[in-house]
Amino acid sequence: MFNDRDLGILGGGALLAVLCLFLPFSFVGKIVVGFLVLVIFMALALVRLGPDRVPLEVWAMRRVRYGMEVRKYVNQKEPSGLGMDKPAGPASPPATPAPSTQFQPLDLAWGEVGIYPLLTAFLAVVAVYFAFWLAQGGADELAIWFV
Repeated sequence: MFNDRDLGILGGGALLAVLCLFLPFSFVGKIVVGFLVLVIFMALALVRLGPDRVPLEVWAMRRVRYGMEVRKYVNQKEPSGLGMDKPAGPASPPATPAPSTQFQPLDLAWGEVGIYPLLTAFLAVVAVYFAFWLAQGGADELAIWFV
């Protein structure tokens, strides 16, 4: 029913955002850092890369595997001529390689993840931050408005 990978990333991001309350910053700094962490984890849960739209870790593993693959390189400009007849005509200019214009599409998996897990994580973090603010003296500030 649900994608465990995405829920795990969202839950981990929400937990790290709540743990940002222990940072030695002012409350506003804690809010900024915590919600920045939450937004980054939400983006990680949603992002799909590559032409076949796979999650970030699958795409990164493919890139690492491709990077470690053995390739054949020929480090000579002209053929050595061993066992080959050279053409009698003038030599053609060396071909310059075209710049790589390969487009790597990026997509957000809104249909796969859905908006409800994102909102649940966001509202849970907001609720914890609100409770923390109330415990740190926010209740006294609210009482001023209701008295």
